[in-house]
Amino acid sequence: MTRPVRIGNAHGFWGDRIEAAAEMLAAEPDLDFITFDFLAEVSMSILALQRSRHPDAGWPRDVLEVIQSLTPYWRQGGRCRMIANAGGLNPLACAKACRQILIEAGCGDRTIAVVYGDDVLDQLRLAPPDTPLFRNLDTNEPLGLIADRLVTANAYLGSKPIAEALAMGADIVITGRVADPSLTVAACAFFHGWDWSDWDRLAQATVAGHLIECGTQVTGGIATDWLDIPRVERVGFPIVEVAEDGGFVVTKPRGTGGAVSLPTVKEQLVYEIGDPGAYLSPDVTVSFLSLELREEAADRISVRGARGRPAPVSYKVSATYQDGFRAQGQLTVYGDHAVAKARRAGEAVIERLKSRGVTFRESLIECLGTEACHPNGGDPVAVAGLRETVLRIAVADESRESVEQFTRELMPLITAGPPGTTGYAEGRPRIHPVFRYWPCLIERERATAVVRLDAESDHHNGKPSPSPWTPAPPPPASTPITKPADDAASCATTVAVSTTTDTASDTPRRLADIAHTRSGDKGRDANIGVIVRRPADYDLLCRTVTTARVAAYLGLDDASRVIRHELPNLGALNFIVRGILANTLRVDAQGKTLGQVLLNLPLNVAGASAAAHGST
Repeated sequence: MTRPVRIGNAHGFWGDRIEAAAEMLAAEPDLDFITFDFLAEVSMSILALQRSRHPDAGWPRDVLEVIQSLTPYWRQGGRCRMIANAGGLNPLACAKACRQILIEAGCGDRTIAVVYGDDVLDQLRLAPPDTPLFRNLDTNEPLGLIADRLVTANAYLGSKPIAEALAMGADIVITGRVADPSLTVAACAFFHGWDWSDWDRLAQATVAGHLIECGTQVTGGIATDWLDIPRVERVGFPIVEVAEDGGFVVTKPRGTGGAVSLPTVKEQLVYEIGDPGAYLSPDVTVSFLSLELREEAADRISVRGARGRPAPVSYKVSATYQDGFRAQGQLTVYGDHAVAKARRAGEAVIERLKSRGVTFRESLIECLGTEACHPNGGDPVAVAGLRETVLRIAVADESRESVEQFTRELMPLITAGPPGTTGYAEGRPRIHPVFRYWPCLIERERATAVVRLDAESDHHNGKPSPSPWTPAPPPPASTPITKPADDAASCATTVAVSTTTDTASDTPRRLADIAHTRSGDKGRDANIGVIVRRPADYDLLCRTVTTARVAAYLGLDDASRVIRHELPNLGALNFIVRGILANTLRVDAQGKTLGQVLLNLPLNVAGASAAAHGST
């Protein structure tokens, strides 16, 4: 049996700490691989704008600073390999620039491989407008509605081409769009020589990749109990040690701040996973329902039990399209009746523009500091007594001229608005293009991965993508996805994990008393994971936090928009809230605050039994 492969992650998003990789390798120089995640859906649109201005752009230039920071380590003989999706929309140009940094730093012996072929924009543009696979996965709308406004379309490639690049001798692998966990899966499969149909091992590696892909989110970052996390100014980035059989340990570099604990790992496990019985990746379909976590030592959590099935027959595509223009502006209002005055000032701006015939497709007035992140609003009585708020006005429209008219109307509030108005240092709001997300599917054979080793000729994984577009045969039926648990019928399944004899010193009154949460977005939908602090409270969680109560608390009239999945093995529930993020003008357009919102849900212990049946 080979030793475990040690994989660190030092970048969770474009804009993360540049120094993290060098610091990690200074503390853990024997790492085998280090991964970097630079891309999100909105990133691709920004990169498209950059590429439109310069043909060699279209990739996050932060990666050059990362490469530069690692050259001392490599000059000293360090052998850790680097895998990064920093290629964005132009992986070859990114690799060329990285190569120049290496040569200038005396590290020209480092070999770079490029993985691309994920760009399927032409495929979508050339397809018939009603192609079934290209329908929006969230709304089922046909692509024809927005095809002429498409900006990017990238398939989520998997781990195979990355593993191939490593087998070809690459020290650094630069990719375009690949699934985030696949960076880790590739390192594991290559190191251990796994078969590509060894579904359980691939599932374990996918879970490992999911845990570390967002950097410090698994080591204490954004944890529910963040105030109790030690040394948050130096939170360590995560490391996984993956054994040949797929079992792994999550940890962090020695001497760093943060924490790797059962709560921090469980919170990240349920982050944006959708159906935990069918977590979909281009490598494998994963079930989280049999995962087992154990604290092996301080800052060392072992994870086993993932189960895998064949991957979906299609790739997911992340497409973006331009949808007009937007602008937002903020002013601070202080004094008695601050909220009422701020809201009236915002309404006055919109009304004044309307009187001149200027209207908007969307407009939003928010008073920050008054629970603006709560979809159902804050306590009106508490809000009425506030003496300070930040007025935020946002608009969007197809007409740039209309949005520009708005940008000229906010600053006059400084002299024409309510007393106590301040905070106008940034001047007029800026106009930005609006990009919206279009998730869809594509046949695998239409997204052909290409591996290029430095300046050598292309190496293709299969046949080139067809062009122009021609119909493909219908895909075979995929593995059925498990249905979400029914609130009323599922509580009986939780008894086995509710057997501890611990008793709370105080009667829990709200969800925060018994649970952690973690929330994020899945396109227009939000994903809210809820994990009990003590196994004994899982039965209470299941009986009390129902889809009906969550819907009502979030201000939704239709409870069917809330889907609940249960993970009794983790003492967790995972809620998917359909369409709650459709309004992209909100200050929390990605649902990051919804977990915190839900923590204030009253448990209503006396009515828990009725709540289980959706009557409260």
